[in-house]
Amino acid sequence: MPPTDKNDAVLTYDPFNKIVLAIVKISEGSEENAKHRLETWAFDAGANKWARLDPAREPDASGNRARNLMFAPELNVAILEDRPHPPGGLHEQQIWTYRYAETKASTAVPPPKTHLQPRIIEDVVVSVLSAKQVEITWSPSSTKDVVGYHVERAPAEVLTEDQLKRLKKQTPPLAEPSAGAIKRIGQFKRLTSAPVREPKFSDMTIDLSKREPISGESIYERNFNSEQFDESGQSYRFAVFAYRVQAVNARETESGPSPAVFTIPSSPQWVFAKEEGTTCHLKWSANPEKDIKGYRIYRMNGRYDKDAIVRLTADPIAGLAYSDHEAGKESRRYYVVSVDALGQEGFPSAPVWFEREWKRFYEPFVATWHQ
Repeated sequence: MPPTDKNDAVLTYDPFNKIVLAIVKISEGSEENAKHRLETWAFDAGANKWARLDPAREPDASGNRARNLMFAPELNVAILEDRPHPPGGLHEQQIWTYRYAETKASTAVPPPKTHLQPRIIEDVVVSVLSAKQVEITWSPSSTKDVVGYHVERAPAEVLTEDQLKRLKKQTPPLAEPSAGAIKRIGQFKRLTSAPVREPKFSDMTIDLSKREPISGESIYERNFNSEQFDESGQSYRFAVFAYRVQAVNARETESGPSPAVFTIPSSPQWVFAKEEGTTCHLKWSANPEKDIKGYRIYRMNGRYDKDAIVRLTADPIAGLAYSDHEAGKESRRYYVVSVDALGQEGFPSAPVWFEREWKRFYEPFVATWHQ
């Protein structure tokens, strides 16, 4: 982030000049006496350096979450939508533009389509059928000349809900704690010596019951300090791996890798809630993985980290709906988590609201079932 305090930055990327452009909010004073202004900054990732820019005029100051910034490559400009509200004056919707530097229009002739990389695969599903069998499936590539696919695997290290203080503070961990965060991902190694023809692959060279440390350099690592990490917490009982898929065309040109997908179930999708008095009804779509045992439901009793997140279902439920008859009339948020054949909890769904704060403002835009 730019080297300014509490800057409420909005960011966009300028691909011509290879800089990240930021509009930040500078506040001086407190409460009603605070004065605000906006500043324009640029980040050069190669130099790892921020620089304040000097436009002819900075945009008018606006409140938090009152700015949208995007880059229009066909115009070579960053476009800011701003909504200032001066004291005693009317709110005003504004559009500002900024050009970092002039660039010449590209005159390069695009290569023939047969020379292009295939589109990346985006919908990989990893199903844990047992500790020693993982099935990877995906939709066939939309690129016509794709003739096969490569599959890669990397080890991952996770921390549990019992090792992360914030998680165990809000929800008592399970007897066998679930994964709470991805800490490290090792190097990917190719499992296929030749491209597979069908959009599926069964990995039988794996044993999730045996955890192994990651050796060598990591491609991702997240560190947790002593305020976040509990050394006495119980570690995760299974090994965790990430998979990704690459398409290969008739000219043996490979696509970029797909997003990494883990041997932990994915987030449930299409989760909706409905109020009925003091009862909250929930529904969601089935997870795409095979052998999903069921789902657990969690309820956040508020909107802050101090509020408890209650596990409403001790055991996974098999259906795709749940009713909480003790929701009450306070604002709640609900999460759905899938559980696989090994008993592993997956990534939580996006939250859905019950009796959302400022509910009347949303009524014109939501149906009875809402998120």
